Amino acid sequence: MALGDVVLVATDLSDSADEAIKLGHEYAKRAGGKFVVCHVVHEVLRSAPLFPQAIQADMEALIHAESRAAAAVEDRVKDLTGLPSSGFEVRIESGGADAAILRVAEDVSATLVVTGSRGLTGIARLLLGNVAERIVRYAHCPVLVARPHARSKKILAATDLSELSQPGVALAGQVAAEQGAALTVVHALDVLPAPALGFTVPFGGAPIIPPPELIEQMRVGADGVVGGMIDRLGIKADRRVSEGDAATVVIRTAEELDVDLVVVSTHGRTGLARVALGSVAEKVVRGVQCSVLVARSH
Repeated sequence: MALGDVVLVATDLSDSADEAIKLGHEYAKRAGGKFVVCHVVHEVLRSAPLFPQAIQADMEALIHAESRAAAAVEDRVKDLTGLPSSGFEVRIESGGADAAILRVAEDVSATLVVTGSRGLTGIARLLLGNVAERIVRYAHCPVLVARPHARSKKILAATDLSELSQPGVALAGQVAAEQGAALTVVHALDVLPAPALGFTVPFGGAPIIPPPELIEQMRVGADGVVGGMIDRLGIKADRRVSEGDAATVVIRTAEELDVDLVVVSTHGRTGLARVALGSVAEKVVRGVQCSVLVARSH
């Protein structure tokens, strides 16, 4: 199944969401897939059994709001994509935004959910909004967090060398092949594990740092594992192994290479049995300046 078979875009009709509509359309167009755009109207229904006329007025207001929203979404999508009304589906939902979007994603069997980088909160800040964060965490399929960025046709995929991180690398290879983009796979070599710092410094010790020769051996070994993963997956990619914590390495490498897409997996784990591409994935989504595709590791 292709990533763009059923693309669901979440929009709050903000400028941030416009990039999500444009990118979502591109993925659906490449795959010849279904393109669905969802907008959630805030639901305010009073519980007033003694005043049924008030409940009826609320229902009428909600219906009117949904009708206006449907027209606004349709016009926005047509302006941004050039599609006719028959070329996409508009879904207008009411209630909690994240729950509604996740529900629609399940309902349409979405293969990709696309949301804007500011989430659907309207808060002008760099971090993801709570709604977008919950979509990234709980959607059943990959989620693309869209950001405007000059197209460089360069993609960066992150791996912690675990099997659970391989779906992200494989997905990055698929997207790179579809877009004719250059792919780089990066692994972060964390030479200063948190336990070493925690056990020594509070008692007057110094952080335990491996000698340079051992670090080089670790780097060469990791590079070989990354190369083996690339070969097994049958994808074409360059590889990098850089020292530092995972999120910092991914964000820094994305800037150095000027990529227009970063691909990360959730639930990747290291040999220390800690989350490496779970919480790290969220830090990467917040920290990079380009779009991020979050793959699911099942």
